[in-house]
Amino acid sequence: MQTKWITYLIVILAFVGCVKPYTPEFNDDSASKIVVQGTVSSNEGYQYVSVSRTSPASDPAFIPINNCEVKIIDDQEQVFSLNQHGDGEYRVWMPGQDLVPGRSYMVRVITPEGQVLESSFDKMPKGPEIGDISYEISPIPTNIPGEFIRGIQFYTDFSADEQDSRYFRWKLTETWEYHVKHPLEYYYDGVIHHIFPPDSSQMVCYNTNPVEDIITLSTTSFSENAIDHYPLNYVQNTSPRLAILYSLLVEQISLSESAYYYWEDLRLNSQQDGELYTSQPIGVKGNMVDINNPKSDVLGYFQASSVSSGRVFVEPIDDFLDYEERCMPEKLRFGLQLLKPKDYPAYLLSDHGELRMELLGAYCVDCR
Repeated sequence: MQTKWITYLIVILAFVGCVKPYTPEFNDDSASKIVVQGTVSSNEGYQYVSVSRTSPASDPAFIPINNCEVKIIDDQEQVFSLNQHGDGEYRVWMPGQDLVPGRSYMVRVITPEGQVLESSFDKMPKGPEIGDISYEISPIPTNIPGEFIRGIQFYTDFSADEQDSRYFRWKLTETWEYHVKHPLEYYYDGVIHHIFPPDSSQMVCYNTNPVEDIITLSTTSFSENAIDHYPLNYVQNTSPRLAILYSLLVEQISLSESAYYYWEDLRLNSQQDGELYTSQPIGVKGNMVDINNPKSDVLGYFQASSVSSGRVFVEPIDDFLDYEERCMPEKLRFGLQLLKPKDYPAYLLSDHGELRMELLGAYCVDCR
């Protein structure tokens, strides 16, 4: 009898412990929605609006909508017509006298199919100047007790008036310099070519990328409209981005209350880690509507913001970086005859001008 109960228990545990992955089936056509995203900032210059369509979950991509009629309208009934500046991208130059905190702005988009999409008016708040941008070497704990990750933590601060916005977002863009180890001197494409003097024109490059983190803050619960040492992004010492010269551009964006909650919901969704008991994703509602079909979902948000920016540079730090060198020559033990046309051009190592039978990756001689 006891053996039978043990058998039952094993069967039950087998069913409970078996977790089958579930992939939901989506109707890609019915899920397609228009996305309108844009900003009017307090800085004189081009103001941008993008118009696109959501892509299938199985094949994520940017699907632009071209040939739209796009206008920005303020509460003074001024109309600014945008010109297409790329696939799904529209822009208009606006002078400083038309970018006034306290003024409200909206966008109207007419698609080639005649859909009329409009945002609600968003009021441009007054915002403070960005404060200091600083960084510190800061270890963070790992999942293994006693082990830490080393890296650089960036911070910012500001001090605002009571009339300034209490809702903020930071947009970060990182730029870094990087070098390759070797000039281009020898390469093989069926014939050995010798470049003399060696070509060092592609040994230094710069790369610029947006930081994808969404960073927001509300000071509504603070006794003062100010923040000190507010954390931004973190760069680990295992990244070669810090090897030569690293720069971080920080844009401090003062938001209206409704725009803040839109970005805050996006931030919360982006932090979902997929664990069993995490909260469900939030349905993020923007301020766009299809005028002729209000029940149709239009995604995105058009906002008016005060923007202040600053930049910080990080030079190499002694005994700090810990990453593997990517450029490792490969010895051609059987010579060049094993190289195929698909491998051309094959870059070869030189030692003080002397050819060596060692193969270099393109990233060893061309930083592009």
